[in-house]
Amino acid sequence: MTTDLRRRDGGPSRHVRGRSPILDVVVDLHEDVAAARFPLDLPGAPELTELRDRIETQIGAHLLPRLKREAGPAVVVLGGSTGAGKSTLVNSVVGREVTQAGVIRPTTTEPLLVVREEDTWLVAEHPIARLADVVADDRVPAGLALLDAPDLDSVLEGNRALANLLLETADLWLFVTTAARYGDAVPWRVLRQAQERGITVAVVLNRVPRRVLAEVRGDLMRRMTDLGMGEAPLFVVPDVGPHEGLLPEEVVEPVRTWLTLLGGRNTARGVVRRTTQGVWGTLREELLRLSDGITAQAMAAGALRSCAEQAVAGAGDALVARLRAGAAAQGAPTTRWLAAASTGGVLAPLTGDVSRVRRGWRGGGLRARTEAAEALGAEVRRSLVTLTAAAATSAAAELDRAWSERGGAALLEHDPAWAAGRDTRAEEAVAAWAARSDALAAELIGADPRVLTAAGLSGLLQAAAAGLDGAARATRAVAPGQDAVARVTADLHETARAVVGEEAGPALDRLAALGLRSDAGAGLRLRASELKGHR
Repeated sequence: MTTDLRRRDGGPSRHVRGRSPILDVVVDLHEDVAAARFPLDLPGAPELTELRDRIETQIGAHLLPRLKREAGPAVVVLGGSTGAGKSTLVNSVVGREVTQAGVIRPTTTEPLLVVREEDTWLVAEHPIARLADVVADDRVPAGLALLDAPDLDSVLEGNRALANLLLETADLWLFVTTAARYGDAVPWRVLRQAQERGITVAVVLNRVPRRVLAEVRGDLMRRMTDLGMGEAPLFVVPDVGPHEGLLPEEVVEPVRTWLTLLGGRNTARGVVRRTTQGVWGTLREELLRLSDGITAQAMAAGALRSCAEQAVAGAGDALVARLRAGAAAQGAPTTRWLAAASTGGVLAPLTGDVSRVRRGWRGGGLRARTEAAEALGAEVRRSLVTLTAAAATSAAAELDRAWSERGGAALLEHDPAWAAGRDTRAEEAVAAWAARSDALAAELIGADPRVLTAAGLSGLLQAAAAGLDGAARATRAVAPGQDAVARVTADLHETARAVVGEEAGPALDRLAALGLRSDAGAGLRLRASELKGHR
């Protein structure tokens, strides 16, 4: 869950005259961060996506509100492990049950922000109000707002994500744990991140049996010291046994007193400034990490584009090589040619002295020769469709392999309709090629079809282009001095390459839709440089 403070029109931000220049920078930065994407399966991409989400929330829910209105209350987030007693602690500090507490886990599913009545208008337009329900209570220390967050280690993934994002809104984090849970890895990992980002942190060790209080407290203090938190406040709440409702006053009083001391407008603003300064301290480095990740994604996208083009080009070259070797003429086309052109065959006159046919020798007759040549062309076309569709399938498989090895597996959405349409695309392309052959043959025959009609000559041209040497010789005999065979052959090879090349289209379209621009990383790096020196 992230806040949405970006420009609605997608255009340049409208900087307001007279307002802080750094606010303009951060507004633009928020949009740039929100636009960052890491869709390719590269090392570190999930972590970068998580970092992007966190920075987006941090800017939108913390920095921008503070830059626009510093007078808002300091947000104290109560976070920690499942069953640590966060909700009970919030209720006890306030002095009434404002949030649900219980034994069913997870209890806190909807975050709750408790704020003084006089401060409700200050948080009404704050992004945190979109993430949490707001309750007014004047027993909250002045200048503070208490946020009861879901568990950091909740069994519900959505709750865990929300809890982590809510921490980005914090001016102060009250980490609540227990004697049984204080060693859990997840909360301490988040605690370390909060410490690194300069968030003011205090720890509440809740439900500690008195017999182990000294031992657990000492171990926890050592852990805090090792983490660089030796000066962070530590509150120990003894185990009061089974109970319902609020904690006894004497148990919760140290926490309430400390929060009250932090309260008051001036003191709370000091907490806000310290945390905000801590954010500036790490934000630039994190933005540079995002920038490097964006650049890596754009470079990987370029590599995917190149290898997709190479995959289909290689398959196209292989198909053309097979066509040059006569693969399309093998089998049925060769058999039909031999039957028609052998001694006594209807096309045999075209393999000898064609001038006799021109002088009126009828042999098999014009019609018979034309039908035989047309049938030969049909066999060739069927063979070409089969070869071309098979080459397209090979190109798709090679593209899949190449992209899977280079982080593009997520883009390989296999569309059954596209795969099923390969034969149709090949048929249409071969038919279009044959139509151009028909047009050329008509131009060559003209108005005197004594040897062959235009349709018959086109059949011979197609067979010659497929690699039947006898058909090529017959074509040159019928239309001497022409380069018709070379023209139709070149057209066939170009058509074959185009059909195979289409296999890259869907994948390249999906890649283009990601919008991975090579300049996006540089743009974010520029934004980071604009923050340099700001505190």
